[in-house]
Order: sequence, then structure tokens, then C-alpha cells
Amino acid sequence: MASTERATDLSAAEHTARERILTQSEPSKVRHSSDAVVIKAGDVFTDSLFLRLLDEEYGKLQRANNRDVHDNSKNTTLPIAREIVKTCVETGVKLPWFIDLLNINIGNHDLVEAERRIRLFIDEFGARGTRVTRNVDFELM
Repeated sequence: MASTERATDLSAAEHTARERILTQSEPSKVRHSSDAVVIKAGDVFTDSLFLRLLDEEYGKLQRANNRDVHDNSKNTTLPIAREIVKTCVETGVKLPWFIDLLNINIGNHDLVEAERRIRLFIDEFGARGTRVTRNVDFELM
């Protein structure tokens, strides 16, 4: 979707197809059991399960060696990426592109500022159906 295109400009058929992709009639279920996470096939994928998995995966990335995850990113960009994933899953607004949230945080290493930028994106997309594609660094000057 172009930065000036609005979600409401979709045809009825496009809107129906988009909603079919973005929504599910039933909660997601786990398909395979795992010893590491102690879940069983058929378990419902709940918010608490998501947060537990997110925390476990984030912890693995924090403990990874420098070759796999650069040490200088573990306290800068990695927490921001975690917040983006968490927000995308938890927000009631279906966001069009995950990369937009990464792009508005390029060069930013402050988690509080990242949270503000993520909220800005969600608020603008939720209210007007427009993506924040401008350089938000210029707004801080």
C-alpha cells in the first residue's frame, strides 16, 4: 500500500480478501508438541504462551555469541525489535508492513523513543489508514 493510499480505498472484493488473510475465525492452535516449551499439539496459542515464547527467544538472542548476534546490538536494536514484534501481535490494529516499524527506528537505539515511534505509527494507521513513511528524525529537531 503506497504511503498516500488509504486502507478504505480498497474495493469490496479486496477488502474481503484482506480481512480473510488478517483474521481467523478460531484461535490458532499448536500443531506439534515440543519438549523445550512444554506445549502439546492442540493447545491454544494464548497471549501468555506468546509472551513466554517471545521471552524465551529473546533470551536466546541475548545469550548468543557475537558472531550470531552482534554484542553491540543486544542492548540497542534487539530490545527495539522485540518491542516491535510484541506490539504487532498485541495491538488491535492490523498493520500492513512489519518493515515500516523497523524503518521508522533506523538509527534509533533508545527503547523509549522506539515505543513512541511505534505508537505514532499505530495511531496514524488506525485513525487514517496511512503509513508513517517520513523520516521522523526530522520531527525531533
